[in-house]
Amino acid sequence: MPIPKRKNNIQIYHEKELTARRQELLDDITKNDTYLPDSILHDDLDKGMLDYIKKNFVIVSDGKTVPVVDKILTIQRWGEFTNNWEFADEDGNMQLPFIVTIRKPDVQPGTNPSIQRTVPDRHQFFYSSVPTWNGTQMGADIYKIPQPVAVDITFDVTIVCNKFRDLNRFNKIVLQRFASRQDYTQVKGHYIPIILDKIEDNTPMDTMDGRRFYIQNYTFIMLGLLIDSEEFEVKPAISRFFLMNEFMQGNNYTKHYTNKYINITVTNFIADGTQTTFSVGEPIGTLFSVAINGLLQERNVDFYFIPFTSRVTFVSPPLEGSVVTITYYKGQTQVLLDNFGTLVNTTTENYVYNGNLTFHVNQIINSIVTFDINGLVEDEGRGFTITGPQDITLTDAPGLGSRIGITYLY
Repeated sequence: MPIPKRKNNIQIYHEKELTARRQELLDDITKNDTYLPDSILHDDLDKGMLDYIKKNFVIVSDGKTVPVVDKILTIQRWGEFTNNWEFADEDGNMQLPFIVTIRKPDVQPGTNPSIQRTVPDRHQFFYSSVPTWNGTQMGADIYKIPQPVAVDITFDVTIVCNKFRDLNRFNKIVLQRFASRQDYTQVKGHYIPIILDKIEDNTPMDTMDGRRFYIQNYTFIMLGLLIDSEEFEVKPAISRFFLMNEFMQGNNYTKHYTNKYINITVTNFIADGTQTTFSVGEPIGTLFSVAINGLLQERNVDFYFIPFTSRVTFVSPPLEGSVVTITYYKGQTQVLLDNFGTLVNTTTENYVYNGNLTFHVNQIINSIVTFDINGLVEDEGRGFTITGPQDITLTDAPGLGSRIGITYLY
């Protein structure tokens, strides 16, 4: 037995990293430059099967590539084809070999396990959230699509030849590609499984013009899916707005913006001892924190806030001279976008200090919004520093049992 040659350039992993690969697959699915996948209908599946055969079932006979009939035939059309032998030369003699694809008309309910029906009536599912901007308001559109319809389509791939070695070559290619009984093709960016069902010999016992020829039939089942763009749904994320008129006494306030990744607004007020309502003058999409003299206040206990309005109302007026700090993200939705238009999430995690100065959070940190010890807000660079993708380290040790609250973007 000969010793096989050793290959040194085998690629075990894909050249692109996971995130880049996901983006590549998404781009393949949405080649039409929309936020929704391309439609896949019966004609697309037929073309995908024909392209798969032309690309992968390539054999050479007597120095020439065996041609593939460049269309999908029905069973009736194949019957006419065999009677007339349209694949003939100018003298009417049948030209062999050639490969033909026949589709059976009885499309069956799909058995693709990845898209089995989960709910009745094909409920619309969330697909993506797309940020919108009309020049004055920022929002988002919600894109929904129904669950794809699974279909099983049976194709017969037939090779007609007069040389047994051509039959062997074709059989070898098929069995190599379907060594695990299944292969994949790509239709408009979607990976579609193909299963080898059976192999049959349909060679007639008689001869044609005194010549012996072979007809070998390979039955494949495409586990396809149907996606119809006519069923896609696009709706604004907000369908109703609250219009409120606010009347309150004048109050000087200052604003500043922090964070290079997302425009977080920090507004400071000086309390006069009687005022309970403070307005930042613009809609608050996400309210991160409200503090008095650096001490965090509890929502619905110390103050009240109606989403997407501009005001915060305290249960009792802060003491005169107190600094009221409101930290928020401007907008009329709770969608957070960084300066590159990418969606950002926010979360708050609570810890109890046990002597370890470093805290390991659950997500990779984009930015710290607030960090407090027993409710007192600490400044980044003074009270704490970010020391790793998911690590935050205190500058000084608080008392054991102190409550640590971390609100951050990821």
